[in-house]
Amino acid sequence: MRCFLISVLFVSIFGCKVTTVENFTKSEVKAEYKVQNPYFSNQEIDYVYKADITVYGNEFSGILILKKITPQKHRMVFTSQFGSTFFDIEFEKETHKINSIIEQLDRKIILNTLIRDFSLLVKETAIVAERYYNDQYNVLENQKDKRSNYYFYNQLDQKLDRIVHASKRKEKFIIIFNDISGDQIAKNIQIDHKNIKLTIELNLLKK
Repeated sequence: MRCFLISVLFVSIFGCKVTTVENFTKSEVKAEYKVQNPYFSNQEIDYVYKADITVYGNEFSGILILKKITPQKHRMVFTSQFGSTFFDIEFEKETHKINSIIEQLDRKIILNTLIRDFSLLVKETAIVAERYYNDQYNVLENQKDKRSNYYFYNQLDQKLDRIVHASKRKEKFIIIFNDISGDQIAKNIQIDHKNIKLTIELNLLKK
């Protein structure tokens, strides 16, 4: 009886899908399935957003400029409206380079979280590990370092609506893309964390 109860507990904890896709149907992963994030992929565009970052009660507001500077590299600069730089970070493949960052954001938990958020935001492609679907979404799962990124593509137009970053048992944060233009630009982007007090909102100023 004891072994049976342990087995049931093990299955209940590790055998269930994360809540992100628990009501979705799982299907075969085919070769043509590809994770693609088009929103910051054009080297000809300077993506300029009004940015508001709230972290543990501290608010930072200003202008965020995001630029794809080579086929594999993005640069992101966040400044105040008076021109002071909050941070200047480059992302290339799975690495990053911090050119500058203010002391208030240069704390391990905050910095690591920002790097994870923005790395995922600009990551253009990824390998598909699993696929799920329902009437509204086609969901492609990418797995990395014991965590997963779930990419939600709207069934109506196949536009990427959101990305959910989750552990095996719960969601960690979600990136939501709103008001998508015909040339694949998200006019509003929200990043909401579930377990720490960090929110990011970006509103397009120009392209």
